[in-house]
Amino acid sequence: MLKGDPSSLLFDQKEVILRSKSDEPYRLTPFIVTFCEGTLTYIDIKTFIEIGLKIVRFTMSRVTTTDKLKMLAMLDDAVKSYCEKYNVTAWPIAISVDIPNACIRTGLLSEEINDAHLILKENMIIELTSNANYKTKCDSKRIYMDDPYTVKKITPGTEISIRFGQIVLICTELIDSETIVCKVIRGGTMGSEAFVCIRGIKLERPPLLETDMELLMFARKFKVDIVTLNSIRYARTVKRTREFLKSEAYNPLIISTICEQEGLDNFDEILKASDAIILAREFLASNIVNKHQMIAIQLKLSAKCHQMGKPFFISGNILEDTMLKGVISNCDLNDITNAVLQGAGFVLKNYKDPTNLVKTINILDSVCRAVEPLSKTNDFWRLSNEFKIPVNAAEASILACALMAQQTQSLVVIIPTVTGRTAVHLSRVAPQAIILTVSTNPVIARQLQLYRGIVAIIYDNKPLSDWYDEMSARVQFAVRFGIKHDLLKYGCTYICLKKSTPTSSFCDNISLWKVVTEETEKHSKTEVIFRSPFEHRRSPIFVTLSNPNTTLVDIQKLMEAGINLIRFKMSHITKEDKIQLLAKVDKAAKMLSQKHGTSDWPVATAVELKTCIMKTGILQNQQEYLHLKEGTTVTLTCDVEDYNACTNQYIFVDNPYLTTDVNVEAEISIDQDEIILQCKMVLNEKSMKCIVTKSGKLGNLCQVCIRGGQHTQPYVTQKDLRIVQFAMEYQVDMIIVNYSRHADSIKKIKEFIGCKIKKPIIIAGICTREGLENIDGLIRESDGIMLSREYLAYELTGALSYKMNQIQKFVGAKCLKIHPIRTGQLKWKEERISH
Repeated sequence: MLKGDPSSLLFDQKEVILRSKSDEPYRLTPFIVTFCEGTLTYIDIKTFIEIGLKIVRFTMSRVTTTDKLKMLAMLDDAVKSYCEKYNVTAWPIAISVDIPNACIRTGLLSEEINDAHLILKENMIIELTSNANYKTKCDSKRIYMDDPYTVKKITPGTEISIRFGQIVLICTELIDSETIVCKVIRGGTMGSEAFVCIRGIKLERPPLLETDMELLMFARKFKVDIVTLNSIRYARTVKRTREFLKSEAYNPLIISTICEQEGLDNFDEILKASDAIILAREFLASNIVNKHQMIAIQLKLSAKCHQMGKPFFISGNILEDTMLKGVISNCDLNDITNAVLQGAGFVLKNYKDPTNLVKTINILDSVCRAVEPLSKTNDFWRLSNEFKIPVNAAEASILACALMAQQTQSLVVIIPTVTGRTAVHLSRVAPQAIILTVSTNPVIARQLQLYRGIVAIIYDNKPLSDWYDEMSARVQFAVRFGIKHDLLKYGCTYICLKKSTPTSSFCDNISLWKVVTEETEKHSKTEVIFRSPFEHRRSPIFVTLSNPNTTLVDIQKLMEAGINLIRFKMSHITKEDKIQLLAKVDKAAKMLSQKHGTSDWPVATAVELKTCIMKTGILQNQQEYLHLKEGTTVTLTCDVEDYNACTNQYIFVDNPYLTTDVNVEAEISIDQDEIILQCKMVLNEKSMKCIVTKSGKLGNLCQVCIRGGQHTQPYVTQKDLRIVQFAMEYQVDMIIVNYSRHADSIKKIKEFIGCKIKKPIIIAGICTREGLENIDGLIRESDGIMLSREYLAYELTGALSYKMNQIQKFVGAKCLKIHPIRTGQLKWKEERISH
């Protein structure tokens, strides 16, 4: 499932994604939030900055210059307040101005309409006109549209959408060159200056009209960081805009928005001329002839942008229900998950409640952190081949840096930069790296917010006289930033890409560093700094899974927490349940290897053999537990007919040698001394009479131990051998043999396995006094020893039951003593095979 559609797993666990953050320290996917005039307040801006908003996009086409200045002033005041709060001189939040260009809108509603919205019902007949006399007189009979050039191209049968499909009209008649008659085939409400889309008609409106040029002049005057051009149809519009804006002191980034078919036809030229692309799905789906091609178009444009190393964003239907109503659906989650896997950013707009917008951004952040690890692919060589050979020295340095990051598995790359071009190129060939750029220019830092995976840091400290000391100070500044924001941790490696000398024209020095104590003493906890130099855990951890309904998410969390082996309880589940559990472990390992960029996730699996483990049966009438009182008489039986009929008087024990193994007056422990019985007499070959000496609760399938009992069951049963056969068929890594009493039990399992190329490791479980007495033989024959304290402590008699610490040290010393001999034997075998 993961290979075909990685997002499908996320949809099954939607509550998991939305409830918790991933372990990823930073979100790579950029967001752009669009603010329309009249919807923004000072408090809203401060809230959005607080949650990490990096790019703000303003639509200013319908406001006065005073209102534009007011919007910029509110943002500036909010930024200054946060600079004072965090004691910095600048805050890298980029500003983008939206240029309408060829977008078509309706006029203003007539003053006679008291409501703020006009209702158009299905089958109504209305007129669409480009006559300017009706610009402020839109009603249910006539609607103005501000494109007199395209109206002439509309023919009967043409579909016209208002508010991106909320209202759909069909042209039925042409009155003159300015007016057409339409029939409403989908009713809805519309307000003033709603967007209009015309399906299948080439737009004839000239680009960059007078109102557009006024906005560009405003952007140039106030040095806006990013300019977004809507409805771009050909590259010369972008070039014309760049020539108009560019100067020695001002060079903004230009984002082209693809809204209609003509823009798709000329996409390659538009992409070359632009700094980034926005796929306006809300416009395009209502303009192109076949709206069902939207998914293919999104994939194609995304691939082209990645090939050129240009940021790619999508807008339209991005959690709009969440922004308007505060709810989310699986369909929305599916859409944004696929977009993140494609490497796209998001443009958010059409919000009403700031609280819902905050909720939307938090949902996007959570989904991005959960999904981005799944898209980690080892595509460095494919990306490097896209550079023309021979590459120049600057590109060669960038490729070497990306290769070093990949081979050393370094997450963070630090780049002191002036123009930001090196960081932009590196983000292309190392898409999964987090690039910390250190710049003294706030404009460059704000513009770098547009690119995926780049964290722009403004360095505002007083420059040092020595250039080399200054570079070291900037790098250390970035390291402290990374540690503070959990991008770097103690012992992590990071890469530094910088100039080698003050006269270098590009970053030509690549170095690999490790976070050490001196860099973390101000940010790390004391116990971390002064802990043992062995930073990795040596002791293996086993986890036992007995419930076949254990979810894939739980198994993945266990594996990510650091378990080394998963042991399966095999005696009371079906073969299908065993296969299902193994499949879940394999799937979880594949997910984690993709998330963390490794070829495999090394977690071992183990099955255990029941041998002579004894358990009670199932309680009668599906009871959860029974209460056995002290002094009462109970009959223990091994008659299979009583397996699911345990009561206060009769308890089934699954040991056919029960009356032989238990001596009269022997103590019997149930569920680790929850209940203690004492055998009084043997009634027949299948049952015995006992008295309760310690009261307690009896549940289903509780373990039974006999203090000082002699186990006469076979060392290995046929059922155990079937489990061994299952382990070999499904390549289980280990077999745990419980109640190993003699080395012959291990030998018998080895004989059954035979000469296999891949043999499972055999672990002997010490559960009885007999196993302790034969410990030397068990150590020699097995690959490992497991001291089962949950059984052994209740099998020993007298003082031995209180000496578990000494027994544990004794067994541990025996194993450690023989370990060097085993190592030498294995080493000799490996050398012999190689020869």
